[in-house]
Amino acid sequence: MKKFLTYSPKYDYLTAEEEELLNEDVALIEKAVSVSHKLNKKRISTRNAHAKAFGFVRGNFIPVNNKAADFSKILKGDNLGVIIRYSHPNFFVTKGGGEYPLYGCAIKIYNKNIPVSAKFPLVNLPVFITNSVSKFLKLHIKANQFFISRGTPFSLSFLKVPGLLKSALILFFDREILPILNNTVKVLDIEKHLINGYNYHSVGCFRLEDRIVKIRLKPSGNEKFKPDADIDQADALKVWFLKNDLALDFQVQLATDEKKTPVNNLLKQWKEKHSEFITVGKIILPKQDISQYGSIDYENLSFNPFENPEALLPVGRMQKIRQQIYNKSVATRQSLNRIQ
Repeated sequence: MKKFLTYSPKYDYLTAEEEELLNEDVALIEKAVSVSHKLNKKRISTRNAHAKAFGFVRGNFIPVNNKAADFSKILKGDNLGVIIRYSHPNFFVTKGGGEYPLYGCAIKIYNKNIPVSAKFPLVNLPVFITNSVSKFLKLHIKANQFFISRGTPFSLSFLKVPGLLKSALILFFDREILPILNNTVKVLDIEKHLINGYNYHSVGCFRLEDRIVKIRLKPSGNEKFKPDADIDQADALKVWFLKNDLALDFQVQLATDEKKTPVNNLLKQWKEKHSEFITVGKIILPKQDISQYGSIDYENLSFNPFENPEALLPVGRMQKIRQQIYNKSVATRQSLNRIQ
């Protein structure tokens, strides 16, 4: 019988240095969100990452029989809805379609009858560019300082650029330089096409009751999306859903052991020969006019995975630092936007 890793708090452990860096970063998050409306020229405060939304889409989540987990049981019913937010990871909200095709797809699966939901922020890349929590936090701190400086009067933000570049370059001074370079090549090799046509992956792991998984969202059909370097994703997404519906497979990949499916090695993609993808639910996005979801109420929605039921919480050291970052970002943004 195949064995699987079970969740333990040891996977979430942070050192004293990492905790100190995290506290510094969280303090900056509040300031960054507070100046975001000025920089992004919005009526509301925006997210400190994935600030640019291309659109929201609504649909249904249909649990399927599988050997991994029963989402009807975890979410206390089978009348489940879905809200998806497609985005770009930039701090800044830019106009047009000139962004690099590194995209986000945040999913909220919710019970339509009672207030139970689960959120999963996903990206169109199955790996990360570092395993070092401290290096990532130092880079995030420098990025927040740069963003804040851009939002203050008489900005001298150019003075922050050398520190930001230094922190980014330090990521490559690592004993794991080969997988870092390999993953950097994967980032540079992403082909640009319609945003809802990508496979999307969790950055790190989640609990699935007492086990540990990675998540993938994959279009169910075999449709090929034509490359388009000049595509305006917001406009293209509206046109697509006026004419088409979309079916997606919500899949999990179970951790089997620390060597083949490591929880805290985000540089390594788990191979399907070691752990197959299991479809636990189907997402159906019908034809719709997504322009109706352009209100402030939608942009104020939280996709914080740390609000999930315990059986679906994020797992891992890199995920752990996101907990305080997400919590502070959401609380600050909703407070400034007067959302309770």
